[in-house]
Amino acid sequence: MKWLRVFAIGTAGAALAFTGLAGPESLKDFKEGPKVETTPGPSERNWQGVYVGINAGYAFDLDEDVSDLDSLNIGPPVGSFSFNADGPVAGGQVGFNLQPLHWLVLGIEGDAGYLGVDGRARQPGSPDGGTFAEVDPGVYATARGRVGVAFDRVLIYATGGWFGTNYEQRIIDDEVCTCGFPLGGGSNRDFRSGWTVGGGVEWMFRRHWTLRVEYLYFDVSDGAVVAHIRQTGDFAFGFADNTGNIVRAGLNYKF
Repeated sequence: MKWLRVFAIGTAGAALAFTGLAGPESLKDFKEGPKVETTPGPSERNWQGVYVGINAGYAFDLDEDVSDLDSLNIGPPVGSFSFNADGPVAGGQVGFNLQPLHWLVLGIEGDAGYLGVDGRARQPGSPDGGTFAEVDPGVYATARGRVGVAFDRVLIYATGGWFGTNYEQRIIDDEVCTCGFPLGGGSNRDFRSGWTVGGGVEWMFRRHWTLRVEYLYFDVSDGAVVAHIRQTGDFAFGFADNTGNIVRAGLNYKF
C-alpha cells in the first residue's frame, strides 16, 4: 500500500499549491458560494417635454336659461325657462410639461375640438306649433395651465384657464300665421369666451406614451337672439347660464 500513501500525499500537496496560487480571495469566494447578479429597478418616469395627442368623450348638462324678453308669448306661457343638452365631443391637444422637482409637474396646454351638442326645448305653454329655443356649441378651444403631482408613472393634476366656443343660439316659432307659413324666428352665432376648470389622471404606460382621463367644467358669456315674427315684428330672447361639463379620455405622445 506504499503507492497509495504516496498518491494521497501528492494530491494533498497539489491542492495546497493550487490554493496558494489562487490567493485568499478565491478561497473566500468558494466558501461564500457563487455571486448572484441583481437587476436594478426601473427609474422614475420623466414627464418633462412637449406632447401632442387626441381626445374623445361626452359633454353633458349644458345649461341654458332662456327669457322671452319682449313677451312674444304672453299670458299662460312661461316667460323664462331652462333646459339641458348633451352630446359627444372630440378633438386634439398640444402641450408642454416642466418638472422642476421629481414630484412636481407644471405645464401649459391648448386644445381644440367639436362639441356635437344640439339642444332644443319648447317654451312651456306656447300656442299651436310652439316656440322653441335651440343651442349648438360647435367648435371649441381652450388654453389652460396645469399643476400636477407625479407618482412615477402616474400624474394627478388640476387644470384651468380660458374656454371659447362658436356658440349658436336660435329661436324658432312654428305657429302658422294667416299667411300660411310658420311665424318665423332668428339665430345668433358668435364665438363666446369664458373660463374652464377641472382635473385628471394621466398614466405613462410607455416611455413616450400616456393615457389620461379628464374632467372640465366651463362657463361662457351670455347672449341674445332677435326673432323676426311675421305680421308682428321683432322679439328678443335672452340666453344665460351657458355652462357645461366635459368628460373625456386622451392619448398623448411625448417627445
